[in-house]
Amino acid sequence: MLLFENTRQKLLYFLKILGSPFKKFVSTGEFKEELSLVQSRQDLLESIINIIENNENFILPIIGEVGIGKTHLYWTLKNKLYYHNTVYISLENVYKKFYYNTYSEFIENLGVEPLRYIANQLCNSWGALERKFGFFHVADISKVRKTACENWSSKFDDEIALTDVINAITAHQLDPYKKIDAERWLLGELMDVRELSRLNLTHDLRKEVNSFLMLKILIENSKLGSVLFIDDFEKILSMMKAAEEETDETEEVFDPSWLYGTQNRALPEIRTAKKILDKILNLQKIHGIRTIITLKSIDSFEEIKKMIEEKNRKLLFFLKEPLFLLGLDERDMFQFYKKAMEQFLENINYVEFLKENPDSYYPLNEKVLKYIFNESNGNPREIIKFLIKIFNEIIFSYEELDDILVKYE
Repeated sequence: MLLFENTRQKLLYFLKILGSPFKKFVSTGEFKEELSLVQSRQDLLESIINIIENNENFILPIIGEVGIGKTHLYWTLKNKLYYHNTVYISLENVYKKFYYNTYSEFIENLGVEPLRYIANQLCNSWGALERKFGFFHVADISKVRKTACENWSSKFDDEIALTDVINAITAHQLDPYKKIDAERWLLGELMDVRELSRLNLTHDLRKEVNSFLMLKILIENSKLGSVLFIDDFEKILSMMKAAEEETDETEEVFDPSWLYGTQNRALPEIRTAKKILDKILNLQKIHGIRTIITLKSIDSFEEIKKMIEEKNRKLLFFLKEPLFLLGLDERDMFQFYKKAMEQFLENINYVEFLKENPDSYYPLNEKVLKYIFNESNGNPREIIKFLIKIFNEIIFSYEELDDILVKYE
């Protein structure tokens, strides 16, 4: 049995065995971030929640430099917005097949049970509760589909997509032999021609108009509010700039128009970027969708604003004034470090250390934390990189703790 002179020595032992409390240094939309927001950002959080709760459709830009904590803000929002389906979308991952990928993320966050409930309520509103004959409840699926088409034909332009959606929803609720396959379709699973034919469908949700239509139906008929948090929005600008720079460099050496006319190789990239923006703006046709986008600078916001104005000046009505996510102040950084250490100690079941050292920053100290803050300029990602570096030295080095810390004081 190991004996320790004090709780600090025991903590060092746990660190060497279990590793650093700061293993994960970048928050992502896929992995849940447990740490709460620091005090100085509470006002920003309240402003965002106020906008969400008092507006049904908008595009809200959040501006902050790389590593400032925009994705961490998403997780804090998700934890606070109990009555909203808050979905993280990275343009880096979804810009190809935008609507299908966005729908996939949305349905994963929504869950199967709310999907089934919405489908049930829609079928009931189309007359599924009427008895076809006799005492037993047997719905007339053909009549329900006809009623649905009559109710929705004026709302949606694409008849083929509308028929697909209605057939899938009614098969899911009213045809027990096709229920499982219909649910697979509603969940966005890929289906071959034979599976689609069995359901009397033309396309699965890879078809853009189908995935957009389903997104609209679920959002507008959900009991929960819907928030899309679109990260890396500058992907649109970077695609356009990269294409323009490629054109400039090519023309300095060789102008393709000499042989091939005026066609520009960069045009497909520029068109793709513009299509993505069109699709994001088109989401505003969905009643009740709230969109948050992240940008790195006010200049990027002005560029996006100009592009929106060129497409349709009326869409500027949905564009809110940007909110700014600033770096941490010194007090925030101390608070962040303390909370991270407390969480680590609770996870390893060593709260005894907290009781005996309630105000301690051990194994670091105040001087080291101030050094980290000054070197990182309050950028959360840089702060965590420093913490990882120092804790790795503590864990893997044979030097005494005081000799390691003195380099950072």
